[in-house]
Amino acid sequence: MYLLKFTVGLILFAVISFAAMCYFSPKFFMKTVYAVVKLKLGDVPEISNAALYQLTNNADLASTEKIVLVDVRTEHEKQVSMIPGAIDRDYFEQYLGDYRHQQIIVYCTIGYRSGFYTQTLREKGIDAYNLSEGILGWTHLDGPLLDSQQEPTKQVHVYSRPWNLGVKDYIAVF
Repeated sequence: MYLLKFTVGLILFAVISFAAMCYFSPKFFMKTVYAVVKLKLGDVPEISNAALYQLTNNADLASTEKIVLVDVRTEHEKQVSMIPGAIDRDYFEQYLGDYRHQQIIVYCTIGYRSGFYTQTLREKGIDAYNLSEGILGWTHLDGPLLDSQQEPTKQVHVYSRPWNLGVKDYIAVF
């Protein structure tokens, strides 16, 4: 009986501790969720937000010809904000031939949808990478965002309320 109580108590403690960490640290929860996403995606090549930030040196991606950043989120999500220089999936697919010899970095909210699209592109022989932790990870680096008028914004579409894992300086929209 003691062993059962101890085990149940330990499990309950672990669950409560995990919930508290997630509540008080959205970054911890975001990283945990992305780890689960990676399990689902398998060996999809990825690039971290820190590496992308360093590659672009916080500059407009449109001026970086070696990299093409593709946003695969819904139109509603993209209307709120996008990473500067990113193009949407439809535009990318329309002009796919123009991008065949460039490094393609695909993103969504946290990396799930973009991971599957990255797989599809790689199956077609395209040098594509999933942006780990998506636009949410970008906000944790205080990465710049532009609204639909190409003006700087701190609003970010987080897909839905449970995905409100951005940093406090950003305004979540869902």
